[in-house]
Amino acid sequence: MRVRTPLWTACAWLSTATLARAAFDCSPLTVGGHQFDLSQLEGVHEWDRESQTPPTVTKTRYSLSLCSPLPDPSGDAPDDDCPAGTRLCMRTFTSRPGLDDRILSVVPIVSNDADALTSKHGSSKTKDEWIFEMGGGKYNDIDQRVKIDFKCDPSAKETRPTVDEYDSEAGILYLSWTTFAACPASNEGGSDNSPPPKQDDESPPAGEDDGKSARDPVATGMGFFGWFITLLFLGFAAYFVLGAYHNRTKYGATGWDMVPHRDVWRDLPYVVSDLFKGRGASRNGYSSLG
Repeated sequence: MRVRTPLWTACAWLSTATLARAAFDCSPLTVGGHQFDLSQLEGVHEWDRESQTPPTVTKTRYSLSLCSPLPDPSGDAPDDDCPAGTRLCMRTFTSRPGLDDRILSVVPIVSNDADALTSKHGSSKTKDEWIFEMGGGKYNDIDQRVKIDFKCDPSAKETRPTVDEYDSEAGILYLSWTTFAACPASNEGGSDNSPPPKQDDESPPAGEDDGKSARDPVATGMGFFGWFITLLFLGFAAYFVLGAYHNRTKYGATGWDMVPHRDVWRDLPYVVSDLFKGRGASRNGYSSLG
C-alpha cells in the first residue's frame, strides 16, 4: 500500500478548488482554464483488488459510476451492498473454495447528492493532470470521500482507476486514473481555447523563465572556457595570498618581499620576450648553442 508524500497531500489543496453543482451529472468541467468532459466515462466501472490471507483470499471490490447512481442493490441480499443512490461502493469480503463469500465491510464512498470538486496540482503548470473529488458517504460515523488523480493520455480508451490508498481514519479513498477523458476538450468542440503547445525551439514568453537558464551554465555564458578562467583566477589568487602569508609569518618579509617566488615573477616578462624574439635567451646571459 502506497505511503502518501507531502507532495501528494499538497496537490489537492494548493490551488483554488472550483465548486461544481450538487448531483454531478458529468457536465463539462473547467479546471485551470481548460474544459474537460467526463461524460465519456459514464457507466459502471468495477474492479477487484485481492490479497492472500490463508486459508482465504481477501478481496475488495470497487464499483464506480461517475455520472449517475449505481444500479439499485439486489433484493436477495440488500445488506451486502451499498444503499440506493451510491455512486462509489467499496465492498471487502473473504473467499474460500467450496464456501460462500463472507462480507467484511460495505463502505459507501460517494452518494448521489454529493458535491463535486476539481483542482489543479499545486506543483504542475500543465493541463495534463488534475484532481477530482466527490463524497457524501458515511461509514462508522466517518464521512467518506474519493480523490481521483486524473492523468491525460489520448491513447488510453479502455481504462479503469487504480487504487493508491484508502485512509480509513480520514475516510478518503485515493485513486489514479489515466484516460483520454482527462485530456482537455478538443478545439473541434470549441471548448479548448488554450494556445498550441510550445515547441522545443521556441523561446518562453516574456516574463517567464523556462528553468533552463538557472540550470544550464552555457545558457548564462559560463561555458567550459568561462569556468576554466574562473578557476584559474581563483588558483592564482590563493597562490599569492597563501605565499605572502607564508613569507610574512616565516621570514618576516614585508612589501614586495612577501610575493612568493619573487625572482621568478620578476624575470618572467624578459623570458617571454626572449622566447618571442626566437633567441631562447634569459636575463642571466645563457643561450642555446648552435
